[in-house]
Amino acid sequence: MNFDSDTNVIEVAMRRLRVKIDEGHPVKLIQTVRGMGYVLDVPQEE
Repeated sequence: MNFDSDTNVIEVAMRRLRVKIDEGHPVKLIQTVRGMGYVLDVPQEE
């Protein structure tokens, strides 16, 4: 796969998704998994 890692295309796309899905809600569904990527998940209540 050819991907120029100097671009921030993924970060921009994730920011736009977060604005549409998470912004204004107390529970954030889009979680960042460091070193792996992103996951759409409902956090478990303790």
